[in-house]
Amino acid sequence: MIAEVWRDALHRRHPGPLLACHLGSGTAGGIDRVRFGRRDTVVDLGRRSVDEVFGPDDPPHPFEQVVLVVGTPTDLRRAVPVVAGPVRAARFTVIVRRAAEHLPPPFPMVPGTGRWTGLLDARIKRVPDAGWSVELLLTRPVSLAEVVTALSHGLAGGRRGTATGPLVAARGRDAGVWRPGDALAGGMDEVDAILDVGTAGAEHDPAEPVTPRLRRWSLEDSRWRALGRPGAVPRPRGGFEVDDVPPLDETMINPTGFVQDTEGRSGRLVSREGRWALVVNGRVRRRLPDDGTVTDADIEAVRDLRTIRVEWGRHSGPLASVRAVAAFAAAGVPLLGDPGPSWASCLGEPLRALMSSVCLKDMRDPLRREEHSVRLRRAALRAHGARARWRRLGEITGVDLPAEPTVSVVLCTRRPHMVPFALGQVARQRGVDVELVLGMHGFDLDAPGVGEAVADHRERGGRVIAYEADPALPLGSILNRAVLRAGGDLVAKMDDDDWYGPDHLADLVLARSYSGADVVGNAAEFVYLEELDMTVRLPLGESERASRRLGGGTLMMDRRVWEETGGFRPIPTSEDTQFLAGVELMGGRLYRTHGCNYVLRRRSGGHTWKVGSGYFLKGTVRAQWPGWRPSALLEPSEHELVGGGR
Repeated sequence: MIAEVWRDALHRRHPGPLLACHLGSGTAGGIDRVRFGRRDTVVDLGRRSVDEVFGPDDPPHPFEQVVLVVGTPTDLRRAVPVVAGPVRAARFTVIVRRAAEHLPPPFPMVPGTGRWTGLLDARIKRVPDAGWSVELLLTRPVSLAEVVTALSHGLAGGRRGTATGPLVAARGRDAGVWRPGDALAGGMDEVDAILDVGTAGAEHDPAEPVTPRLRRWSLEDSRWRALGRPGAVPRPRGGFEVDDVPPLDETMINPTGFVQDTEGRSGRLVSREGRWALVVNGRVRRRLPDDGTVTDADIEAVRDLRTIRVEWGRHSGPLASVRAVAAFAAAGVPLLGDPGPSWASCLGEPLRALMSSVCLKDMRDPLRREEHSVRLRRAALRAHGARARWRRLGEITGVDLPAEPTVSVVLCTRRPHMVPFALGQVARQRGVDVELVLGMHGFDLDAPGVGEAVADHRERGGRVIAYEADPALPLGSILNRAVLRAGGDLVAKMDDDDWYGPDHLADLVLARSYSGADVVGNAAEFVYLEELDMTVRLPLGESERASRRLGGGTLMMDRRVWEETGGFRPIPTSEDTQFLAGVELMGGRLYRTHGCNYVLRRRSGGHTWKVGSGYFLKGTVRAQWPGWRPSALLEPSEHELVGGGR
């Protein structure tokens, strides 16, 4: 099959030298049967970077055409740091063999400095196995690096996001694994730090500038057979640590596409001939490469499974083995199994404990299964995600890093008696730096209980900006005035009478990072009907997807998005719906994360949204419980039960 891919990619080649590059599992198969010319060059980017082939200081190498074949979008992002170099061409063909269904087409995000004004033709089409083919023709040559970067940004979609930690020059065959999607890792002369992969134990050359250096094992050098070779660099005393494991590209490996209800089949992750293999009903469904790479296509292929049991075995090496397990966990695949052998300690104790905390019987309950998935993805992304990993490594090198984004919660209410409860929901948020902007609609701090609640919140270390809003103004205008007073990098909207889990804001920040969305939020899956003393879970479709269905009391956005959209509409109701419609019309991206952190309260009156309890019961509900029954992720306390008005 791959030989046909190569022949298809080359069937319209033009006279002149050609560069053929490939990266990803299976992309080299059959390449020996392709007839290349004597002036053509073939490069396996998994083994050598473009700089290593041509030399970083060589003059530009003009090729008539460049062909790049990658296995998946995950591999395309791995290629970004390793294609930096002197290669230029006017014709490009890029083949992505398979891509997860939720990813957008690879429309290139064209550089903004006018270098592509000579673009004559661009063709993007589907190829077999849900892949993509991209053909570009320009009047004058451009660099291979900027083409791959443009396509990588197009496939990732959404915002570019903040930099992944310090500016690092990555050296070695695993550079793309350590800095996926980072064009700066191979293209900048002045950097904050140098990462040497596969040169553990190397001495610093006094002739080189004094730049902070990091050394990490390559996946090749950390194989069991390599560790046992005479003269091999000895393993770290006590084993490998979490930060020795190559990080995960959370842009590709994340919970997007999680399926809440499955048919009930479970899989086993077992070691077969030194590689992880996924076995379902006694048959091998998927074999992972021996370097442990898990791609977006691999994740999509296991979404139908209820669980995967990890059966630790003799994998090719400890780092490759742990890297694969961490990837499935980061994607929210419900994993279970024992904590693993001592060499697997670099997975991190939180993940090891979570995997052994549940059994197959627990996973038959869809809610418990989803809660387990959320805990796994949190732990994995915060331990093994590229952004979190590089923040820690940046601290080790002493590089000054941008601060984590701060969050301003805007909370506007016309009910002074709900202020103490609402402030309690903000106060319990953890893992984020939060300030509260409290818009008091028709009352002030002298209202009974309000001043005391604000003072208590401040005494406990919380930051509050409280202002009295003109009672004649509609809610949309009051929200806009609250945002104008906010000092955070991000703006989150919360309601005064709903319940929020302690990780509500932290999970939204995390979802914003891996989704690249302009606005993130939850859907109101859990609703407490106060009149009936009943909790229902509504069938609102799948979470962890691009979606318009976001609860107004759960929205989080960059302040810039609010400014570009013109803020909330100055209307008394439906201001959230209109705001989201504006973001979408401007080309913005909306993303819905899991709903286990949020319970919507429905009373008999006092809401701007005028529907009764019957509205939530008129259709089929996914689940129904007597009393107040939130997800366990809400971590309810006895104080909240009383304060919530039960």
